[in-house]
Amino acid sequence: MQDQPFRVIVIGAGPAGLYLARALGAAKIDYVVLERASSAFLERGNHLLIFPHTVRLLHQIGLYDEAKKRSYKLSGKIDMTKSGYVLSDYSMWHLLQERHGYPTLPIQRYDVLEMLYKSIPSREQRIKTGAKAISIKETDQGVEVELEDGTTETGSVVIGADGVHGITKKYIEEAVSKTATESTDTRWLDIPTTSQYCSIYAEGTNTKKIPSGIFYETRDTGRAIQLGADNDMLRVIMYKRLPQQMSGSVSYTAEQMEEFAEALFDMAVAPGVTLGEIWPDFHKHTARLVNQNEGFTKHWHTGRVVITGDASVCTSSVNGLGVNCGLHSAVALANQLQKAVSSLAGNPSTESLREAFARYQHIRGGELQAIYNQAYSSMRQLTWDSWKDWFIDRFLRRWIGSDFLVRKYLNPLICKGQILSYVPFEDVPAPLPWRRTPEASANEDKKSEPLVVGQAQ
Repeated sequence: MQDQPFRVIVIGAGPAGLYLARALGAAKIDYVVLERASSAFLERGNHLLIFPHTVRLLHQIGLYDEAKKRSYKLSGKIDMTKSGYVLSDYSMWHLLQERHGYPTLPIQRYDVLEMLYKSIPSREQRIKTGAKAISIKETDQGVEVELEDGTTETGSVVIGADGVHGITKKYIEEAVSKTATESTDTRWLDIPTTSQYCSIYAEGTNTKKIPSGIFYETRDTGRAIQLGADNDMLRVIMYKRLPQQMSGSVSYTAEQMEEFAEALFDMAVAPGVTLGEIWPDFHKHTARLVNQNEGFTKHWHTGRVVITGDASVCTSSVNGLGVNCGLHSAVALANQLQKAVSSLAGNPSTESLREAFARYQHIRGGELQAIYNQAYSSMRQLTWDSWKDWFIDRFLRRWIGSDFLVRKYLNPLICKGQILSYVPFEDVPAPLPWRRTPEASANEDKKSEPLVVGQAQ
């Protein structure tokens, strides 16, 4: 393998996996992406918020305009009680764009996947669908991934972007348990992935003409609803506390989804409109009832196998940062791989790769610990999990005000966003400076071959 070109096998074609494909291509690193599903962008009801630092990542690879076309403008956020009583009405989205230059884009998950997929050169050869990985083998010379159809993929490195219950995370856990002594490293959290809440993600027709661009958030004891309207369309996320904590992968039936929704029918989704009034307008064939996974994995890598995205750190979707975290982790990992590969005439050794992966975990681990803790608290405050959570959400947050919360928490998080260090581009001007910028200016070395592949084709 040392005599073969360096090759990365990415398992999982979600947002993180597809952004990795773009990042590896820009670094001129050979790769293949394995996706177990029959398509790289199945139509699902997941609604995402792409925050300014992640819109910046899309801008860097030439997808800013495309993302804006697939999104709509957010104008405000309204917090309510289950009866529709308005607790707060504020314009945090305007504050974010004013300070960071980029907007926050509400967008469907399948739009993100399709946009990334169609921007990848030679995608038919690079992205293999219906390719379920069933085993990983690792030596000091390379890796081998066996697929369910009996074929194998060989390479230098495996990157697992295959989620909480994916094969890559399980492989690392088993490998570490066989070789490592009791670890005294206390830098990283070690929280097993469990679920205390479940959610429905759905989209439907806006028959009640709920105003477009407002993000509504309704809270109550043990349950909550988030809803966004885009002219003729509605997107909703419903939350409910589970009777008991669960672990492992769980599948729900259509009947169970209906029972879940009915338990929230009395809750307002906008002033004067309840969930029960609009639930018949949602597209049930794309809606999903799933558990909200929460967990922080301590071991992210071996010598030639590494995880990213939800496989390493999984937070609830309540603060909208999940997909943002995944893309920024993918970028931090791509930067370390690019440095390891470009600094040598031949392939990096297993030890060099292990060090690169350790740097990646060091960079992202600390950042994600803070985000994980914040998302954990936010979920419990939104669903009034205790008297303390009720008081914080009902009164303390209103007294502090949205402007303070944006300046205290969101602005620092966004300013520290990752960026591909080896891809030059020009940022949108903004008052707050970015902590990280590409090492090469967009104005430098005009004669060199550009690393960014163009717009979606």
